[in-house]
Amino acid sequence: MGKANCPFCNSQNTFNIAYGYLGEKKKKKNYIDQEDIGLNESYRKGFEKYDFDGEKLISHLPNRYCKNCKNTFQSRKVMYTVDISVINLIINIGESYYRYIFDFSDMNDPKYSIKINWIPIKENVSLSIKDRNKILYSFKEYKPNLWHGHYGKSYDYDNYYWILKCTYYNGIDYVKSGNDKIPDNWMNFIKPFKEIFREKIFDLKS
Repeated sequence: MGKANCPFCNSQNTFNIAYGYLGEKKKKKNYIDQEDIGLNESYRKGFEKYDFDGEKLISHLPNRYCKNCKNTFQSRKVMYTVDISVINLIINIGESYYRYIFDFSDMNDPKYSIKINWIPIKENVSLSIKDRNKILYSFKEYKPNLWHGHYGKSYDYDNYYWILKCTYYNGIDYVKSGNDKIPDNWMNFIKPFKEIFREKIFDLKS
């Protein structure tokens, strides 16, 4: 039995998917053959994936199968921008708290929600495909997944703190944050958020 939790049902009844001939690996208890779950060899050969901007990718084939809910998923930590499902961006300036939540799980119907001082201001508002692509391009171009885990002081702050959490469709995520300090490319990264929402709160400076 595999140890990876299924992102769909949280079960640990998950197995590695064996593509093609893997010799002794296929005999291990934690492997399941692709054909046993309906993925034939033509699936592997013809599998294509494109990023949000049309760029062809060398795709991540699903590498895990959940026997509980019958879903396949990718458990590796290195994912593509097109696989981003949910983005949380929190900025606290003084006594003002702002939280922007972007739900890209349905690539054809992206949505966003806004909370100010923990009060919902907008919930599940449709975001244009164009604006979604601007945000995803910023993630692709400026790579916040490679930022340091935290910038500035560990606990306290004088002016602001920010938190960026990015979750992929397979449940894997990363969190970056800062107290009174931002990454060097923050102003470039945050540009589409400023254009879409026209808020000065994004103009953070170290």
